[in-house]
Amino acid sequence: ISFAPIESSVEQVLGVSAGRVRLLSLVGPVAFVFLGTYAGKTTDRRGFRFTALVGAGTLSATGIVRAIVPHLDLSGEIQYWIFLALQLVIGSGAVFVLTNLSEVPIKWFREQERATATGLATMFFYLGTAIGFPLVTIVAAIPDDTADVAVMSAGLNRVLWVFAAVMAGATLLFAVLAREEPPTPSGPRPEELRLGMLASLRMFLGSATFRALALISLIGYGVYIGLTVTMEKIMGFHGFSSSFASYVAAGLTLGGIIGSVVIPGLSEKVGRRRPFLLIAGAAILPAVLLMAFVGNRPVGVIAAILLGVLLLPALPITFTIVGEMREIGPAFSGAAVGTLMAIGNAGSLLIPLTM
Repeated sequence: ISFAPIESSVEQVLGVSAGRVRLLSLVGPVAFVFLGTYAGKTTDRRGFRFTALVGAGTLSATGIVRAIVPHLDLSGEIQYWIFLALQLVIGSGAVFVLTNLSEVPIKWFREQERATATGLATMFFYLGTAIGFPLVTIVAAIPDDTADVAVMSAGLNRVLWVFAAVMAGATLLFAVLAREEPPTPSGPRPEELRLGMLASLRMFLGSATFRALALISLIGYGVYIGLTVTMEKIMGFHGFSSSFASYVAAGLTLGGIIGSVVIPGLSEKVGRRRPFLLIAGAAILPAVLLMAFVGNRPVGVIAAILLGVLLLPALPITFTIVGEMREIGPAFSGAAVGTLMAIGNAGSLLIPLTM
């Protein structure tokens, strides 16, 4: 999301259209489509620490290279194509990090605590997004009324360097602190099973429940990413600033953080998962209509937060369900989660481009 909150400024700096700038935010999810299942299988075989370190190391190295690009004597067009390629590599690294969201709870928590633990892990995924959107506009510090391309370029450069430094620091912390196994087992461990990637895919897609979860992932994640990367244009249509749009996008994610803490635990208390996924789907249409057409600041923020509360907890709930399914279970949960994320990220490319 380095580019989406300051999309209009990036258009001026690179001299490209809004659609091409949006593609910088959307090309990363393409990597999930091709690598999601493979990354999940790597987690199942090599463990989450190895897999996440591969991803985080890739993110850190590519982030540093990306921050150097604006300082080279290159045209905006050439810089754009380099950024696009680097965003695809960054997306590939993210695959190997995010497919582990459900793996740590399976290893470190008792069965009745795993949905809550997965919800907390997902909360921090959303928290990074919620912080990132306003942080981009704060670090860039580009005045809304400026037409000075040099000011816009300097703001973009600051964003790229700050994000590179934060990612490198996070990678070092993970390398030092992360442990694969808990000091004592959290419960019975599933029997070690091995299936090839295509055999795993056939097994997953043979389940009607998994196909339903895949549809939820496709639409839900696509709508979320679609709203976040187009929020500047949606709010700009009503005459609101880029800064306000970043706060609405952050509100959507903030609602997701609240929901990811509360709703998975609530689903454990009532012993049901399906109703919460139905509520998530039902919340999309009214919330999007309010944000897109009312043109009122409080209504936009409130609709975004409520949508986040109801929609985004669907992610940890679907991850928990695949770990509980008889035909998948903990033994194949890494590959199953990777496959769901691949399908969800296909939606996060197609739906925003359609928007």
